[in-house]
Amino acid sequence: MTQRKIRYIDGGSPEYWRQRTDGFHLIHEAERALARVERAPMYIRGRWDDDYGDYEPVENLGPYDDMDEAIRAIEANETAIDILVAQRRTHFGQWPVKAVIRELESD
Repeated sequence: MTQRKIRYIDGGSPEYWRQRTDGFHLIHEAERALARVERAPMYIRGRWDDDYGDYEPVENLGPYDDMDEAIRAIEANETAIDILVAQRRTHFGQWPVKAVIRELESD
């Protein structure tokens, strides 16, 4: 049997609602980052490489870096993890949220 830590929840306290707001904000940021990944072009520019006689494209990694950062921010926030566990939401697109997966597997 899994031991879960029991926390006192005061639904009327400003701290509780601040934590919930922050958690949902991080989840929303990850959803927006995923939308940017899905619509971002794969390459942003390139140049001709005279040595090889070929075009050398430059990959657009910014949206992927933003998505990785959003997942790290969620995993660092206990309230966001609790929200995602309650929703049983383990992934944002192809990005797993490992802390949520661990929590659900321990049940």
